[in-house]
Amino acid sequence: MGTVLKISPQGQIRIPKKLMEILDLHKGDYIEMGLEKNEIVLKPRKLIDPAQGWYWTKEWQKEEIEVDKQIKRGELSPKYRSAEEGIKWLKK
Repeated sequence: MGTVLKISPQGQIRIPKKLMEILDLHKGDYIEMGLEKNEIVLKPRKLIDPAQGWYWTKEWQKEEIEVDKQIKRGELSPKYRSAEEGIKWLKK
């Protein structure tokens, strides 16, 4: 059974704290509201800046996981004093 909510004079409702915790929602997060079979449906949404969309592609995230594994294994390049030193090392 669901929770009964009262609509404020401004047309607002309050999401119960327990649901906020379960859904990992925080003040300022976004919710998508829609209608399904004549019922109101609320869905949490995380907005991504279009300029950062590439970071959240499946391909990029797969590579991020692999890089994290390499870092844990200590597979890092040496430190360089200049970009030229780094480029020289990469060309080897």
